[in-house]
Amino acid sequence: MNNQNQPLKIWAGLITLYLVWGSTYLALRFVVETVPSMMASGFRNLIAGTILFLFSIVSKKYQKPSRKMLVTCFFTGFLMLCFGNGLFTIAAKWMPSSYSALFSALGPVMLVSLLWVFNHEKPKPKVIAGALLGIIGVGILMSLKTLALKGFEQYYGLGVLFLFLATSAWNIGVVIVKKAKIFNYHASQISGMQMMTGGIISLIISLGLGEFSHFDITNIQPKAYLSFIYLVVFGSTLAFLIFNWLSKVTSPTLVATYTYVNPLVAMVLGSLFAGESLHPLMLLAGGIIITAVILITTAKNKAITKNT
Repeated sequence: MNNQNQPLKIWAGLITLYLVWGSTYLALRFVVETVPSMMASGFRNLIAGTILFLFSIVSKKYQKPSRKMLVTCFFTGFLMLCFGNGLFTIAAKWMPSSYSALFSALGPVMLVSLLWVFNHEKPKPKVIAGALLGIIGVGILMSLKTLALKGFEQYYGLGVLFLFLATSAWNIGVVIVKKAKIFNYHASQISGMQMMTGGIISLIISLGLGEFSHFDITNIQPKAYLSFIYLVVFGSTLAFLIFNWLSKVTSPTLVATYTYVNPLVAMVLGSLFAGESLHPLMLLAGGIIITAVILITTAKNKAITKNT
């Protein structure tokens, strides 16, 4: 019975990631308007990671970590949640939320390449076609230099670089976790340890950058408070737990397809609630990207059905 329901559970998890992580781009933009970037990233991950780690203990899912598990969680926590999420949070101050989300579509392209090189997992032609379409969509995005947020036009190039590095760090982390084979530990324990690691290191960096000394809590806007709570509870705690579970039960290439759908959610929300312009070329890029996700998910869906 469980095997029969597995594909349904996988798609329910994917749809949750699509909607929740698609909306976090706008929430993140609202937060960094009045909260320093590395500070916001650090507290977000530290709080969410602590919640998940305590959950693993209370639910009796916690296991004594091996040295391999500790090293993997520490390194991937730094790579994905300090370096990756930190750079993404900084870029969110300069770039429209919809742009940042669309740029993350490089994820599956990177995963296909990384898994081919390091795991010798040659992708199916359909997956390669989808990845190439993703590259085309991102290429169109990179031509839209006029979309930088007002007052931050001079940071456009740096913003693109940070988004590229952030996406690279995240997907390298996904491959490392898969190769480490630490999935005998519960996802809440893995996620919690990764996020606490990333959060603590981010806060140390924030302190070194002087963000605490220049921060005035009275300047935080109400929407920033609400957005931060949403990011912690849904964007980090719930969605990251689902992300780790999906990484355990299905292909990382399929998991990474959230990066194709998230932008479409972000584009709509950014336009409705932040007045972000829906440039015709951005809409074209979105159409290309959604075509890419259909190619990749249909190719992998057959594999899931067969295995169950």
